[in-house]
Amino acid sequence: MQRRNLGKAMRYLVAVCALGSAFALVACGSSGDNTGTVKNVNATVAVTNSTVAAVQGRAITIQNGQVISNISGTVTLTFSTVPNRFMLVTNATNAVTVGSVQYNSGSCNFAADGGAFVSVATCNLIVFANNVTVGTGQVQGTVTLVLNGPVNNVNVTVNSGALTATVFLNSNDELFVVNPATGASVDMGIQNP
Repeated sequence: MQRRNLGKAMRYLVAVCALGSAFALVACGSSGDNTGTVKNVNATVAVTNSTVAAVQGRAITIQNGQVISNISGTVTLTFSTVPNRFMLVTNATNAVTVGSVQYNSGSCNFAADGGAFVSVATCNLIVFANNVTVGTGQVQGTVTLVLNGPVNNVNVTVNSGALTATVFLNSNDELFVVNPATGASVDMGIQNP
């Protein structure tokens, strides 16, 4: 009779261990690691002292420069690799303006060395790429600068031409852009875009 109870106890013990192991496997398997998952990225990121590095040293063509100046034609804006500096070229006249730029809560404040000052209410980068494999690969994507602010009491949004850039998601699903001009991998400050 003792033998029968011992066998029964062993079967219960094996069943409990099996169930415990199954629960442990499920719990470990759901750690949130998305490595290998393929995603399309279409993320809007505020321009900050950190994220601007994704476009530093690159000529950004803006078809309608009225948001940053009183120019209605095409301008070329370059954020310098020297922190907080910019150069703006008016394409019609080749007039060059250089100065400093400050980023504050999603806005860009441009101050020309000659004294002119322009505040752009919203400065964003839009990062776009298809078929990005989380944690394992880099793909060719684009980065577009979007400026939004009042011009003559009317809110105007201007998109730059798209710049090509290498885009990747690390194993923590954080978005990075590689600036081809500087070679820097720039953390865009967002996860799971």
